[in-house]
Amino acid sequence: MIFFLYFSLFGCNNIIKNKETSDNLNCPRIFFSSKDRIFIETIGNTNSFDDVSLKAELNNFNIVEKCYQKDNIAIIPLDILIITKPMDKLENADISMPLYVMLLDKKNQVLESQYFMVSGIIKKNFEYNAFIETDITDRLKIITENLETAQIVIGFMINDKKRLLLN
Repeated sequence: MIFFLYFSLFGCNNIIKNKETSDNLNCPRIFFSSKDRIFIETIGNTNSFDDVSLKAELNNFNIVEKCYQKDNIAIIPLDILIITKPMDKLENADISMPLYVMLLDKKNQVLESQYFMVSGIIKKNFEYNAFIETDITDRLKIITENLETAQIVIGFMINDKKRLLLN
């Protein structure tokens, strides 16, 4: 009898030891920013159309794992797909693209902004010695205390001068 009491208190499924709760959470609606859906990189950070070395576009997203709440924190795992199109002036296959994620409530009020860096490697066609269009995928793990998040907007972080090049 003492053995069963000891086993129930200190066993693998100890109720006293595991006080953390993990509940499913309704995932918020996901949108890409229409203004910041495209990213461009230029040689030497110039702002000339002739110096564009890379163009990338937010293409798709997927919620592979369920969103969940752990204590008072929401965790939203989000896979994104970015299509990259290298231009003739691209010299380095390693790329990094800054993203922002805005969390909004039901009234479209901004609750919080988070920032991510997506990195990847552009594929190369060795027969022609040229970089080729490449799909970059990454998982953003959005962690927030704002449990009332109803929508998420994702966009690239680009400066106003590069934004003018896109128009």
